[in-house]
Amino acid sequence: MVEEDDVVMAELGGTVKRETGEVMRMSMAEVFRMRDGKICERRAWVIELKENDFR
Repeated sequence: MVEEDDVVMAELGGTVKRETGEVMRMSMAEVFRMRDGKICERRAWVIELKENDFR
């Protein structure tokens, strides 16, 4: 997690099991802009990781 001025960013990693039983690995990120101690803007995305842990 990184904070600078009114922006907070978090990077996450995770896995989820699909209906087929296959496990999907993913990288996620969230960016929040704060105003008066509250979130006024949020951006988020998920990227599916296709390569192995060594590439």
